[in-house]
Amino acid sequence: MNLLKQAALALALLAPLPALAADGLLTLVVGIPVLIVATIILGILLSIKSRKTVRNLATLLFIPTLAFSLYVMLDAITMLSDAGTENFGIGFAFFALLALACFLFFLLIRRRAI
Repeated sequence: MNLLKQAALALALLAPLPALAADGLLTLVVGIPVLIVATIILGILLSIKSRKTVRNLATLLFIPTLAFSLYVMLDAITMLSDAGTENFGIGFAFFALLALACFLFFLLIRRRAI
């Protein structure tokens, strides 16, 4: 097994049971609202001009959000197999919000001071 598969297996074995329940409740009730709030805050931070403060705040917000999103991803990934249902839309919305939060964080970190 390669290193990525071993890490995925270790994560699956260490994950608490709510993430492995795979009923979508964790994604819908917790994952999506956390990502919505993080995306809004990252968007607001994009308009602030103080570079060092914004980078510190963005990193402080993004790292725990990403770690929690990786945990919720165990639940959300199972929802993508239900193509044509509302579960697929919920799973897709979760991954779209995660991608948007990552993109906003990238913009905040890479932006140069004027």
